[in-house]
Amino acid sequence: MKTMTYKGYTAEIIYSDEDECFVGHIVNIDAISGFHGDTDEELREAFENMVELYIETLAESENPPQKHFAGRLLSRLRQALHL
Repeated sequence: MKTMTYKGYTAEIIYSDEDECFVGHIVNIDAISGFHGDTDEELREAFENMVELYIETLAESENPPQKHFAGRLLSRLRQALHL
């Protein structure tokens, strides 16, 4: 599986034998975000258009756009727990 990023959003890309094209979706957002393309250029353009549409739609509804999570958990430990 390949990934693509734009404006802080990440998409996972696969090749669909059934559709005979590349298919992607934006990860870690609560929205349907599918897009597709036959070439890298078409796929990139479709992904960027999907991100722009997502941001624009949420801005109109006064809900801030969600961004993906960093995947990190930060925690402070007491000094006695440090090894």
